[in-house]
Amino acid sequence: PEPAARNHTGAAQAVAGGWRQLVGTFHEIRRLRMLSLFLLAYWLYIDGVDTVIRMAVDYGLALGFGTSQLITALLITQFVGFPAAIVFGRLGEHFGTKRSIGIGIGVFALVTVAASVMRETWQFYAVAIVIGLVLGGVQSLSRAFYARLIPVGKSAEFFGFYNMLGKFAAVIGPTLMGGVALLTGDQRLAILSLLVLFAAGGALLYFVDEAEGRAAARQI
Repeated sequence: PEPAARNHTGAAQAVAGGWRQLVGTFHEIRRLRMLSLFLLAYWLYIDGVDTVIRMAVDYGLALGFGTSQLITALLITQFVGFPAAIVFGRLGEHFGTKRSIGIGIGVFALVTVAASVMRETWQFYAVAIVIGLVLGGVQSLSRAFYARLIPVGKSAEFFGFYNMLGKFAAVIGPTLMGGVALLTGDQRLAILSLLVLFAAGGALLYFVDEAEGRAAARQI
């Protein structure tokens, strides 16, 4: 429960106060080395994930798939995604959260490779199913892992920063795809360029030490 507001703040003061708190949160995050490393890893791999989702229709159209086929594939992803997210959570309990996120990133990398060579409609549907299997899991386990690295009692402001960072996802990926497509004229090479994001994000995640991160958060 939130305490009742004692004073009503004007719009200008509220905006200024929000920016001050954002800067303060950023400085605190910089002091937490493992948390900073995870946020950088998350920004890279979730950019790749979001790009796959947002560019799927455009990529499918470029390869000659029909609109109805693309809509069907998107619906498949959504229907598969809900129960798969629950199952992926169980996977996190069994193998560990960080390792399970890494598995999800690896699956997205394989999906990217598969998407670069697919030619038949059934292949597009198969890719949609595989994306649905890991999409919700990567998102939910990333939030769970982040929650373990932040100071107790500061969840609201730290998750506010996390969510803001998520809004800047799918920026590098579309730029990579557009640049490669423009230079080569090949959409299949363009989708392969996303492997850079998954590789970089996965590599940085590997070096995140959860125990060290949790110990540092307790000192804030």
